[in-house]
Order: sequence, then C-alpha cells, then structure tokens
Amino acid sequence: MYTRIVIKVGTNVLTRPDGRLDITSISSLVDQIAALKAAGVELVLISSGAVGAGRELLPGRPDDGAVAQRQVYSAIGQVRLMELYRQLFAGHGLLCAQVLATKGDFRDDLHYDNMLNCFGALLRDEVVPVVNENDVVAVTELMFTDNDELAGLVARMLGVEALVILSSVEGLYDGAPDDPQSRLIPRVKAADQTVAAHVQERRTSGGRGGMATKLRIAAETARHGIPVLIGNGRRPGILATIQSGHWPGTEVRQ
Repeated sequence: MYTRIVIKVGTNVLTRPDGRLDITSISSLVDQIAALKAAGVELVLISSGAVGAGRELLPGRPDDGAVAQRQVYSAIGQVRLMELYRQLFAGHGLLCAQVLATKGDFRDDLHYDNMLNCFGALLRDEVVPVVNENDVVAVTELMFTDNDELAGLVARMLGVEALVILSSVEGLYDGAPDDPQSRLIPRVKAADQTVAAHVQERRTSGGRGGMATKLRIAAETARHGIPVLIGNGRRPGILATIQSGHWPGTEVRQ
C-alpha cells in the first residue's frame, strides 16, 4: 500500500475536445484524490490546464505559439484553475495550495530547500499541493519539457513511493493506440531500451509532451527506485486501483 505519491494529470484529462475545462472530469479526479486522502495517503497533484483555461477566458485571440501569448493564457487561466480546485476540494473539507515552479528552482540549492520545506509543511497540515509550471516567468532554458518532467523531479525530491501519470490513453502500446491490433504493454523495466520502438512520436492535442517524454521520465524516475504508473485519467475510478495492485495501464519499474 502506497502512503505517499505524486499524481500528474495532463491537459487532455482536464479539458474537453473544444479546449474548455472539463468540470466533470476534474470533479471526478478530486473525488478520487479525496478518497485517497481519507485512506491516509499523502499526495501531491501536478496539474496542467492553466493555458487551456486561459484560452477559454480569452476566446478568439490569435494563437501563434508565442511565449508572450502563452504567458498571458497561463497567468489568467491559473487563477481560474485554482479557484475550481479550491471549490471542489472544499466540498470534501480539504484545502489545496498553489505551488508554481521553474526548472531553475531545482538547480538552485536554496530554492530547492525552500520548496522541499514548503511541501513538507503542506503535507503535514493535510493540504493538497497543486503544482504547475510557472509559465508566466518560465522561458527557454527555464522551461520544463512538460509537466511530466516536473512530476518526475517532484517525485524524486519528496522520495515518494510511486508516481502516477494520467493522460488520455491507457498506457504504452506495442503499436498505435487507436489501432485495434495494438496491445497494451502492462509492465516495462526501466533499463529496457527496446520499448522505445513502440512509442508514437505524435503528441496529444493540447499538451507539449507525448508518450516518448512520459516513457523517458518514467524510466529515469524508476531508476531512482520510484515505480511509475501510466494510465487513462478518464477511466472511472482509476486512482482507486493504485492500492489494489491491479493497475489497468502500464507500470514502469526498476
């Protein structure tokens, strides 16, 4: 049974096909996290979705991919996203806290220690830390590849017992996920280089990364002794399966 975990949720779990926040999906996620908390699990939530939330609040703007436009979306959307989390967690009698980070925070010893101390205090007080990249100030060398990388760094910082990565697919397949002939790969060894041949290069819409990034981060994290569970965040009750020992997606272990 895991007692401390990091859960990372991707954009495509949190948003609808039209890019708007999917309140039903987010509410289900919070319900499942609350159940884990009630069972005594300490957890940190790495949440995407701020940029998508900003696009929803600023419709019709030309989106040319410029860093400045992404900063605007993130600055506005992060407020919307956190207010939604606040309301949903409050429904379970829980508090949540916003933690924004850049890659530089993990390179600077003082910033690293300050962040570690903050996480420790929040978990001690039963607060759910909701972590996202600080897109407002993160540019070029300060940017993470995506929130999978951020999740891996937080998992290693806290020495958690598992990292859960939720996306819009069930896990790693031996072919294209939408090919009926493809089969899910339930277990992967961190040192197994051959599985990379199965990874599709394309990204899911709305996100910066893809399965290649997830597999790379998962392998690196697993080599530090932290198993990584990759699964479909839209599968009903998926977080309840963490403690059952029957993960429906892909497990990456040392």
